[in-house]
Amino acid sequence: MRNKKILVFSFLFISLLFFVGCSEYQEDFTFTGTVEKIVVEDKILVMKEYDTPESRKEGNVYEIPVDKVERYNVGQKLEVTVFSNNDVDVWDLDHMKFEIEAIDN
Repeated sequence: MRNKKILVFSFLFISLLFFVGCSEYQEDFTFTGTVEKIVVEDKILVMKEYDTPESRKEGNVYEIPVDKVERYNVGQKLEVTVFSNNDVDVWDLDHMKFEIEAIDN
């Protein structure tokens, strides 16, 4: 009986460590851009980055999920900080979160 309790406790502890380790978000990059389109039904801002670094010239349009699309307008300038809990360099919204700040024109 004691071995079973130790085994269950060990499994729960290892599972907790796995989930805590996977959920830690790290800042990936920050970009400044304009809202090109608002997809209201999906709560998505389609943004185009300006002053794009050479490394991202081809991929400078991003889909950013937001809670309240009514806070934003097409043409609005925003600074977006991208956080990820994944080491793979792909745009995977399931492993990302965003901080969005409006920039005064």
